Amino acid sequence: MQVSVKLEHVEAMKFNVKLPDGRGIELNSADQMGQAFSPMELLLVALAGCTAMDVQWILDRQRQKVDRLEISARGTRRDDDPRYYETIDLQYTLSGLKIRKDAVERAIRLSLEKYCSVRAMLKDSVKLNITYTVANGSEPEQKYTYTVTPTPGSQPICCGL
Repeated sequence: MQVSVKLEHVEAMKFNVKLPDGRGIELNSADQMGQAFSPMELLLVALAGCTAMDVQWILDRQRQKVDRLEISARGTRRDDDPRYYETIDLQYTLSGLKIRKDAVERAIRLSLEKYCSVRAMLKDSVKLNITYTVANGSEPEQKYTYTVTPTPGSQPICCGL
């Protein structure tokens, strides 16, 4: 399967991105944050979006009724160039009536270890800190954590901006 995009320079560090079907977004450098997405912000969006879709799909197949699924992603970048992410924190928040903690954990692990293509591209270079909170009906929220470390000796994937 091939995917293609086209970037066109607008001015300074601003680019327009178009897909063949006409969808588009605007990119800016990190120096002009707040005006448009930077490539590194879009990497966090891609990772969070990819794992969210996997987790929702897996939980649906497990007949878990999810009323709420939110993912927050925060990356910590190196100070020196290339300024790639060394660590990404993913925080999942799920709620639903009779949602099982073991089903949630299984869905997250399957996403990050098997299905999420974005994670597969980053697995050898970025440490992931996973936190997930499960609210089951009227019971109090329960919070769980684990860490996934990159393969020793692997080279980081970077994007520059």
